[in-house]
Amino acid sequence: MVATSEVRISPIALTGNARTVLERRYLLRDASAAVVETAEGMLARVAVAVAAGEATEETRRIWAQRFYDEMAALRFLPNSPTLMNAGTGRGTLAACFVLPVEDTLESIMSTAEATAMVQKYGGGTGFSFSRLRGIGEPIATTHGSACGPVSVLCHYDDVSRLVTQGGKREGANMGILRVDHPDVRAFIHAKDDGVTATRFNISIGVTDEFMAAAASNDAAGAEIVLRDPRDGTPRGTADARALLDEIAQAAWRTGDPGLVFLDTINRTNPTPALGTIEATNPCGEVPLLPWEACTLGSVHLARFWDAAQRDVDWAALGATVAVATRFLDDVVEVNEFPVPQITEAARGNRKIGLGVMGFADLLIAAGIPYASEEALALAHRLASTIAEAADAASAALGAEKGVFPNWARSVYGGGPRYRNATRTCIAPTGTIAIIAGASSGIEPLFSLAHYRRMGDGTLLPEVSGVFQRAAHAGGFASDDLFEDLAHGDRLADREEVPPEARRLFATAHEIAPAWHVRMQAAFQEHTDLAVSKTVNLPREATVRDVLEVYTLAHRLGCKGVTVYRDGSRAVQVLAHAGGASAALDAGGRDRADEAGLLEQGAPCPDCGEQAAYLDRCLICDSCGYSECA
Repeated sequence: MVATSEVRISPIALTGNARTVLERRYLLRDASAAVVETAEGMLARVAVAVAAGEATEETRRIWAQRFYDEMAALRFLPNSPTLMNAGTGRGTLAACFVLPVEDTLESIMSTAEATAMVQKYGGGTGFSFSRLRGIGEPIATTHGSACGPVSVLCHYDDVSRLVTQGGKREGANMGILRVDHPDVRAFIHAKDDGVTATRFNISIGVTDEFMAAAASNDAAGAEIVLRDPRDGTPRGTADARALLDEIAQAAWRTGDPGLVFLDTINRTNPTPALGTIEATNPCGEVPLLPWEACTLGSVHLARFWDAAQRDVDWAALGATVAVATRFLDDVVEVNEFPVPQITEAARGNRKIGLGVMGFADLLIAAGIPYASEEALALAHRLASTIAEAADAASAALGAEKGVFPNWARSVYGGGPRYRNATRTCIAPTGTIAIIAGASSGIEPLFSLAHYRRMGDGTLLPEVSGVFQRAAHAGGFASDDLFEDLAHGDRLADREEVPPEARRLFATAHEIAPAWHVRMQAAFQEHTDLAVSKTVNLPREATVRDVLEVYTLAHRLGCKGVTVYRDGSRAVQVLAHAGGASAALDAGGRDRADEAGLLEQGAPCPDCGEQAAYLDRCLICDSCGYSECA
């Protein structure tokens, strides 16, 4: 067995914020809670543990070093559970799971138990509630009854309240209901009160038929039939256009629900013979069959910018993708899953999802505005290059180690001999982007100057280094500018800043919604799984804006879409202090923190103690409250 001491350690160029996050959430501690691991030691631990999936001692030694080198250079990082748990003998290494919910009390309760185990191990869970009968119809068994998707949603939310994911973060979930379910309206409004199902994101699963009906030229819109999920019998009708408008209004008010495009997802289901995909992981980027799990990782795109050549180092990017693909496949091999059904499904299809972070950083380095045709063209080339390299690496692994067990029953049977049923996925990247010093996923910058608050109240100052350097080089830097930006001013309104700089450094709320959607679609075109992307809307956005996002996302082939209007939640991931974007709650209290733009957002709604946002989830260490954005 390869020892961590055999890995040649190279120092990691981490920011102060990255080291703080690692110390508070990732590095190992002794019995007295003292940190006993360095960042370099953590990566060596992970590299050795994952390389144990290789066949011989020599290959384990070789790949442990290569895995370490890629991570230490911050060119690639796996998802948080792998960093936290690999080599410790506890917890799972995968972040994403989907569990089945059938129309029996036994299924509901057994899935609740499996949920607790998955989240105890460190994973997030997704569910489709579409097989449950409507409210008012008890689920009869010899042991009693239960009813309605919203009731089960709330029950699973209570389960998550009791469980801390791997001792590190609170339970995170996704709940999905088909648009033709009789309880769809109740589900749309399940989170309207701001206190129900706070550990869940919810989405409505819509079909091509529904979207076409909503776009009908009929004055009232075309009707859809609501059907009993047990036998398909009609249970009433609904005006599709009015229903989509109702979804949009709820999302405009609260950020929930999102939309999941079920037909689009299943057109690229690699194993349709094994079932139809009905649910995703908590952030929506991993559509999975029941009991499946997926391990994710991301490459830091800005690390591949060659300033001298003014281009991406495409060969270096492809080489890192090949190493990362092997790394994630080895994670599937060494991972211990919480229940046997997950082990069987995960190893049967060996799904992995390699994605990106630092896309906004790369665009800025290249001098390309996010809202531009040039940025879309680069997105297409990046995503296709990564997909081709990951496919080639998985095919090479298939030749070396064998195809995934369900290959013959997959869409690839008789064709490419992939080791993995899926290879690519775009995740939000949350804390691993902080560790890598990267912008999140494929999102534009949310702000240029802000503070980030950790769970213990520590304020971490963050001013975009590249913006600061550009401001000094352009002669428009000033303390007043940086302070005003941290308090919510928009760069677009600053006349002292040259127009080209305002366009290059446009932040999320300054970018028109259509550009957000087009960027998501550009990456989706070349991605096996799905793309996590929030269409951030300014506070003044309208319900019509939300509807236009929905129709464009469906037309362009996105697999789902989430909108978030600034200030529309009682607590939110990021909120400026003062300024135009500070929001007021129902009692008129300013919800934004006086210190500036904070990742924390507000005190915990349950207990009032300080809460922190990590991996798009508001987490309260005091009482266990969690809400995922």
